[in-house]
Amino acid sequence: MRQHTVPAGVPEISLKSYLTRAFPAWPSWLIRETLKKKDVRVNGAKSGAEAVVRAGDTLSIYVDDRYFEAPLQMIYEDDDWLVADKPAGVPVDSDGRGVGGDTMLARLKAHCPSARLCHRLDTGTGGVLIAAKNDQAEQAAFRAFAAHDLVKLYRCIAVGQPPRDEARLTAYLLKDASASSVRILEHPAPGALSIETRYRLIEARDALSLLEVRLMTGRTHQIRAHLSYVGLPLLGDDKYGDREENRRWHVSQPQLWCVRISLLGHTFESRPRFSCRAFE
Repeated sequence: MRQHTVPAGVPEISLKSYLTRAFPAWPSWLIRETLKKKDVRVNGAKSGAEAVVRAGDTLSIYVDDRYFEAPLQMIYEDDDWLVADKPAGVPVDSDGRGVGGDTMLARLKAHCPSARLCHRLDTGTGGVLIAAKNDQAEQAAFRAFAAHDLVKLYRCIAVGQPPRDEARLTAYLLKDASASSVRILEHPAPGALSIETRYRLIEARDALSLLEVRLMTGRTHQIRAHLSYVGLPLLGDDKYGDREENRRWHVSQPQLWCVRISLLGHTFESRPRFSCRAFE
């Protein structure tokens, strides 16, 4: 049994939704079974799917200890750097209300208390995640990211086939913070930032394309939004993509993986692990 306190700032939320957000690595069947058996006590009371929680509540969770373990798959480590292989579905940090006990930052800090993230990946994106162990390494990484003095390569599965095997795409990206999304614009506009995305077709199969993508600028949701804008939405992306195709392929998160980052004389690599098996 583990005890867990709902962070301050969390409004009233269903127990099911809270468990899904607080423990993102848990499989959906585990949450269903836990609620069905009422293996969670909210402030001492056995609670099921109908229960709600709020800031300050104490949860006693009767789930096998192995589901609370936070395995950290390391790619590289030295006196300055921690480079982890981030699983898809695990957030890099807790959300704006502090929800999320199992995050990549928490896993890194459990390994090295001084760890701090040098960049971010979307929750649904897996792959290379770099953290610094000290101030000097952190500042060096921030300077490199700000100057675009690095190489970031991704692989993704897109719906549709590109008109060309390789392309250099440019546009403008405008954030909509209220909707937690972005819009791609053809021309400059107030608040819009210039973006550049390059892709190369690796393989096309069953109306899907396996692409290698190089980010020349690193904006929020850039790959997902930019490829969707040119008619190549990522498989599994309900925000910018094709929900019908996502359901047809039984994929619930964007098929996007950071496979390589070259930074400050180091190159770190990760093998993509997509939930869609079209390109095994």
